[in-house]
Amino acid sequence: MSFDAAVSPLITLLRTRDQRADGARPYGWGMAWYAAADRAATVVKDPAATSDGAATLLLRDWTRCRSTLFVCHLRGAAARISQENTHPFARSHAGRDWVMTHQGQLGEGYLERLSLGERPVFQPVGRTDTEHLLCWLLQRCRELDLHRLADIGWERLHGWLQEINQLGTLNLLISDGSHLVVYQDQERHRPLHWLRRLPPHAQNTLSNEDIELDLGGARDGARTAVLVSSERLLGADDDGAEWKELRGGQMLVVCRGAVVWSGGGNTAPVAAAPFPAEAPSLQGGAAGPGESLPSAMVGRLEPLGGAGLGAGLQQVEDAPAPEANFGESQDARVYDVLHVTRYSYASPVEFSRHVLRLHPVHDRIQEVLSFDLSIEPLTAQHDHEDVFGNIATRLEIEGSAPEIAFVARSRVRVHPTPGGEFRSTHRRTIVPLSWMPWQRQMMLPYLLPEELPENQLQELFDYAMSFVERQDYDVIETLLDINQTIYRDYAYVQGVTSVETTPFDVYTSRRGVCQDFANLLICLARLLDVPARYRVGYIYTGGNYANKLQSDASHAWVEVFLPWLGWKGLDPTNGTVVDRDHVRVACGRHYRDATPTSGTIYRGGGDEKLEIEVRVIPVDLGGPLAPPAADPG
Repeated sequence: MSFDAAVSPLITLLRTRDQRADGARPYGWGMAWYAAADRAATVVKDPAATSDGAATLLLRDWTRCRSTLFVCHLRGAAARISQENTHPFARSHAGRDWVMTHQGQLGEGYLERLSLGERPVFQPVGRTDTEHLLCWLLQRCRELDLHRLADIGWERLHGWLQEINQLGTLNLLISDGSHLVVYQDQERHRPLHWLRRLPPHAQNTLSNEDIELDLGGARDGARTAVLVSSERLLGADDDGAEWKELRGGQMLVVCRGAVVWSGGGNTAPVAAAPFPAEAPSLQGGAAGPGESLPSAMVGRLEPLGGAGLGAGLQQVEDAPAPEANFGESQDARVYDVLHVTRYSYASPVEFSRHVLRLHPVHDRIQEVLSFDLSIEPLTAQHDHEDVFGNIATRLEIEGSAPEIAFVARSRVRVHPTPGGEFRSTHRRTIVPLSWMPWQRQMMLPYLLPEELPENQLQELFDYAMSFVERQDYDVIETLLDINQTIYRDYAYVQGVTSVETTPFDVYTSRRGVCQDFANLLICLARLLDVPARYRVGYIYTGGNYANKLQSDASHAWVEVFLPWLGWKGLDPTNGTVVDRDHVRVACGRHYRDATPTSGTIYRGGGDEKLEIEVRVIPVDLGGPLAPPAADPG
């Protein structure tokens, strides 16, 4: 069992010696675990268990046994009942304990093939092939100066296990306290099953005829886990359909509740990457507080004419937009963006004030080729740059207005990120980042997490540290892992959250929209001492994506600050690093600083109806530019 953070499962053995029908056959078991943040393994064994034995009661009742990784072996009847021959086995190498358990049997020639040499450093205590195999593996690591499983290299380790598998049957679990390696016998001797459990959990008690596993501890409800078992463990209302069988010769590498490598079984090895192997179906969503976006319309962008604001958003055919021809250059993309916001009121608004942040960013990465903002009813506009560098527009509306509308039309050219890489080419930066005092003072607004109860912040911090541990404290890999995990493990569901939803709410429910995912990533990054800010803009997903849900809409993502790179965008809704598909508009500490439209009505109004339409249309670089927007008059 591998969890993203420390848990305390309760284990009940259901078929100990005094509970079996014959009452005579021994039921041996052993379990190993690594205390949280500890490289030393605790191993408890009982070669002939009884229901009232001290060790058996320990598994069932000792809630202080907390760890992220557990290895348990129920070996049943054995030819030689002894402590020394009971699985799992542990040996120390390179400052950490290594644990192994094995299901199967190597052939008679394994002692010669897996020779320990004349003066071996590691020698087995018992008489099992498993313990001999562990000693041989550690001897080989010592000779090659390898200190961890990860140092071996997953493909090389898989090759070693395939060689060993030629000597007999081999279902194997091995761990060094950081990673858990699972290998399925080539001929699928006793098929292994695995399951990745994501919160929120409908059932916390899993069992089969031999064992009951209770994961319902008060502190453990939000844990992600990978379970591997030779027999499936089922809940009360579970048919076991979510369990997957390993292929013959397949190897899984698990760390902190995630599969980080998989290979073998007649498939090419696949390393778990910070991005999916195939381009995801990009999603956008409401970026401002309380915005409810209808399905985006995809088509050509008509110029605003004199027929009024409504003419600026003409209905087009429902067919997908054709693929854009970006000309000979793939270095930049040009988009036309139309963003229409319309408020309708039960009674006319007599006096109101508004702040708009609809002007795209203009810098070395993104050029604003044209921008036009139209307001109905007509009123004076006052542009200024706010403290976050956004171009904001302030205005007052007086008179009698039953409807207020804002239409922003932009043409932007988006260049690829310089260098195209998130990682530093000359350094490996680890968590926590080091900041000079003056840097910390300047970044303080982006380092303070949301004000939440301390116990909730502690839970989120433990969650953030699970990524740090999985990525060996590398800050870049940690951020990419968080970004990809939110995309993979959290469901994009509209209407289940509001502007009052906190990052902890999203963490426990595992669902939300782009604003919620951005808030969660911001909170986790800040808890790791990485400055993070909220970014609002647009995203283009193209007309050929299978999932067009909110594909062209106001969108929200995150920007983190790295000393060697500056601000860099991460889109947790889509699990990608921000690049040419994203159009940046406004940013701030949180959504309130960057919301596209906000305002206060002082007289009139009543019940309000909000309608928003957004279109992001690629422009052929080889064709003429569209005419500038006309004054709606």
